[in-house]
Parts: sequence; C-alpha cells; structure tokens
Amino acid sequence: MVGEVGELSEIFQWKGEVKRGLEDWDESEKEHLGEELSDVLLYLIRLADICGIDLAHAALNKIIKNAIKYPPLHSCITKEQSSSL
Repeated sequence: MVGEVGELSEIFQWKGEVKRGLEDWDESEKEHLGEELSDVLLYLIRLADICGIDLAHAALNKIIKNAIKYPPLHSCITKEQSSSL
C-alpha cells in the first residue's frame, strides 16, 4: 500500500496547488490519477476487511471526532469580529 500511496503522491509532486475539478489537467492525467486513487482505495478496503474494521463506521466516527476537535471557524468568531472581516 505504501508504494501505491507513493505513486499517488508522485502525481501531485510537481503540480503545485491543484484547482477543483482539475481544469488544467488533460484527460490522460485525470485517468492516471483515477487509477492511482483506485489502487489506494482498494488496498484500504482490503486491509480493513482483513483487520475486521467497518471502514464506513470508522470514517463516520473520525468525522465526528474531528468536528468536535476542530469546530468550524465561524463558530469561534464573535459578532464584532465577523463585522470587521
């Protein structure tokens, strides 16, 4: 799996910031990205299966924990602070 993650990260290594939708990528680059993302996803699913982890349940729990640990920024801003933004 580490090798697959390396291949995935290599795609982004020289891209800099990537725009949503990959507007400036050609179709072959998008296809390659999809293949590498799929490889990583399949390894994760298989690993979770072998370990007996319900991946969907674990992901939802992690989202909830992160929401508690890192609340949205707007909830931390007072009314006075928001008017100065």
